[in-house]
Amino acid sequence: MNRDYATQLLFVLLGLLAVAGCNRAADAPAEGPGRTRSEVERGPVKLSVEIEPARPTLSDVPTMTLSIDYRQGVTIEQPEFAEAIGDFRIVDLCLLEPQIRDDREIVEQVFTLEPTRTGQLPIWPISINFTDNSPDGDGKRHTIETKQLSVDVGSVVESQVNSLDELRAETPPIALRGAISLYLPVIAAVILLIAAGGMIWLWRSRRERAAEALLLSPREKAQLALQKLWNSGLAGRDAKLYYVELTGIVRRYIEVTTAVRAPEQTTEEFLYEISRNDTFAPDERRRLKNFLEAADLVKFAAHRPRPEDVEASYERAMEFVGSEHSNAVFDEQPQETPA
Repeated sequence: MNRDYATQLLFVLLGLLAVAGCNRAADAPAEGPGRTRSEVERGPVKLSVEIEPARPTLSDVPTMTLSIDYRQGVTIEQPEFAEAIGDFRIVDLCLLEPQIRDDREIVEQVFTLEPTRTGQLPIWPISINFTDNSPDGDGKRHTIETKQLSVDVGSVVESQVNSLDELRAETPPIALRGAISLYLPVIAAVILLIAAGGMIWLWRSRRERAAEALLLSPREKAQLALQKLWNSGLAGRDAKLYYVELTGIVRRYIEVTTAVRAPEQTTEEFLYEISRNDTFAPDERRRLKNFLEAADLVKFAAHRPRPEDVEASYERAMEFVGSEHSNAVFDEQPQETPA
């Protein structure tokens, strides 16, 4: 039995069972899940982070929405994240289209998280740097930071825990009328078997995916991330966010393979650190510097790259993560630099 056929059969059987028990009183709707939120404002920039739900279970996948609301003319340095935020693993990232409202721009990132344990799990403060280059701005670099949030991860949803107050006295059996009552045990048994099979399949699939992720080398993980980014078509929709993601993948690969804390540093800080050791050869440092600085022109200086420049940046990133720091990683002249 293939999975699509089993799914269709499950919906049919659930519909039959719903008809059989339709004369029961409907339960009262449960309250919606809560949210925990931190919002700060400094000068022309508002920064907020929101977690939903605030009290998930270990099997849930809560979402974290990071929103940056800033006045046009302000240069924002987008924060970069590794594969986890505290005790939450990042399983997906959605970059929403920027919104323009009056003279302000709003950029949002939605993270899908997976808790690794139960209890009170912190979301550490998230900070960004910005420079106010607007006509009435001071032109200086500032930092804004959210407050620490706490997410209560439980093993069982409280509404599913039975209370002793809900116990009722034994009641006599009720005779079921109609032919459908003869098939209720069969229907229930089939549904239970299908549900059990589905749970086993999901459990095995999840374990196989986790095992595959553990077997992948840092190079393979980086190459898969680059392919996913290219296939998403983000470069055609938003070149700025494309370069943020592209350099983030390269930086995370450098961190894993060299222990240099690349994702947490600015380009200037990163280049200064690698210049103090022999992790990269001099020629490779120069090419890596050209690559990152060319990307910064798009991310922070509103430079619009040509389609061939975007494709060349992807190819050089793929060569880098597959080269084990070869001296022939990048072309001598970066393609993203403005004409």
